[in-house]
Amino acid sequence: MPEQTQTTIMYAILLVVLIAVLVVFFIIPDRKAKKEKESVQRGLKVGEKVYTKAGIHGTVAALDGDHVLLEVGKNRTQLEVARWAILSEDDGKAKSKRLRTIPIEHDD
Repeated sequence: MPEQTQTTIMYAILLVVLIAVLVVFFIIPDRKAKKEKESVQRGLKVGEKVYTKAGIHGTVAALDGDHVLLEVGKNRTQLEVARWAILSEDDGKAKSKRLRTIPIEHDD
């Protein structure tokens, strides 16, 4: 076999290996995460604890099509967020730090 043909075969094998690595390490995990996120968003129920892309932790108060009403904080403030903004259920593993609130004085 000529040397040029062997080199071409080696490059073809290297290309196939690189594509396989790309698929295994990037495409498959991304698809898995996307399916998991979509299943969480479709399976939302009132009363579930969730968090959003913005980092807001809350409890689902109501569902209306593409919108979710979340109750957050001690005063149970209600926020309307898009369903696609819900990342996953808050399973208690993600420890959210409570921030100390500082009163702001206004000079009215």
